Amino acid sequence: MSGQLGSAAPSRPDGPNPTLDTYRALRVGMVGAGLLLLVAVVVDIVRVGEIPGSISATFYSPVRSVFTGALLAVGLALVAIKGRPGWENGLLDIAGILVPLVGFVPTPVVLSSIPGGLELPVTCPDPDVACVPTELVPDVANNVAAYLLVGLAGLAFVWIRLVRAGSGARGWRRRTRLAVVVATVLWALVTATFALARDAFVNYAHYGSAITFFLLLIVVVWINGRDTTSRPGLLNMSRGGYQRSYYVIAVLMGSALLLGVVTFAITGQQSGFPIVFWLEVVLLALYIAFWVLQTSEYWDHGAPGVAVGR
Repeated sequence: MSGQLGSAAPSRPDGPNPTLDTYRALRVGMVGAGLLLLVAVVVDIVRVGEIPGSISATFYSPVRSVFTGALLAVGLALVAIKGRPGWENGLLDIAGILVPLVGFVPTPVVLSSIPGGLELPVTCPDPDVACVPTELVPDVANNVAAYLLVGLAGLAFVWIRLVRAGSGARGWRRRTRLAVVVATVLWALVTATFALARDAFVNYAHYGSAITFFLLLIVVVWINGRDTTSRPGLLNMSRGGYQRSYYVIAVLMGSALLLGVVTFAITGQQSGFPIVFWLEVVLLALYIAFWVLQTSEYWDHGAPGVAVGR
């Protein structure tokens, strides 16, 4: 889980500071991963001349390597970066744990509706009914099993650290300990579903992981608005300016997510106008906007807040 390293403000503003540079690189990297996926999707749309039903459906196009790689990079960065001690830090960790599953488990898709067709030799029982193609199910099984096993090792490491820290003044904060418990329960639920209800996992893990990821991110954005500092940052904005910007991003992100879920529940990805795709573009753009904003606010300070210990 992300460590509580305290303020990363450099002792010399213009001098080298590896910790500060690491925070900068992580945040810029998350912006870069979002832009990479967005540009890859645009390039493929230009190539095919048609808009897909959703960004997730581009897994079945030449975008798939960028799609999965970008989500893995975001997951690693979210776990590595430190949020405010307590809820924000824990939510970032849990979001980072979930988002790779969005890439490992492709969205069920109607094969006959994919723009430009498929280069992969895959089939569904009915090409007009959404499914995860039969030929890709072994890939899902292999990748998710490996991810869960490595995740178990990571959780064991975190629990060892938590127990060794104890419950005294040097112990981890209560909300951080709770986040470890939640991550452990989440791992157990995902593992149980994967092992005991494989068909349901293959069909719904993508949706569940993606929706939960954005719900967690919305809460993180809202916390940033509530606890905004008075630092002008790279954008030279006032505290009120940052606060309003965070709140606007959170509200728009929540509205887009809700509308997207409702639209998909009613029409699926196959509506005449690709509403789900455009709502996902909005969510991706807001994700990028959030990290640009936080990168600016903490450019010279690295981590938000000052904490002692975990």
